[in-house]
Amino acid sequence: MKIHPGKTQERRGTAAVELAVCLPFLLVVVFGIWEVGRMVQVQELVANAAREGGRQAAAGQTSSTAIRQYVVSYLNRNGLTGVDISMVTLTNLTTPSATEPSASNQLDQFRVTVTVPYSTVRWSTVAQITSTSTLTASSDWFSMRNMPVTVSNTIPTN
Repeated sequence: MKIHPGKTQERRGTAAVELAVCLPFLLVVVFGIWEVGRMVQVQELVANAAREGGRQAAAGQTSSTAIRQYVVSYLNRNGLTGVDISMVTLTNLTTPSATEPSASNQLDQFRVTVTVPYSTVRWSTVAQITSTSTLTASSDWFSMRNMPVTVSNTIPTN
């Protein structure tokens, strides 16, 4: 192939064509990374909220409604405003009939489950890249409710 040193070919618009070809792919990648990052962030917040609710249940000093409201407040303080109390469940796995942590026995196992629809927390309105419709996290804790202790007033004689 012979190249003439003084002759250059005109290549106007080449960069514009390359951008037009590559830009859709780059935008899909950027929005995908953005959505995956948001999904991971929300999953972490939901897991932390379930853990905090489990801590409250393990203490055995508040009602189940107050614990569920505490979990919702935790999520609202951290930017998830589309969450309500119906998305939080508190279950006594040891004694299912005992629904209140304040009336539980010591070492009863509680499970706090938080389920958030992904459509309420996503940032982008672009089509979702996964089939995930809800983000769910559970936390299991054992009740550490204090048992009443009686102390004898008499001194043992031995």
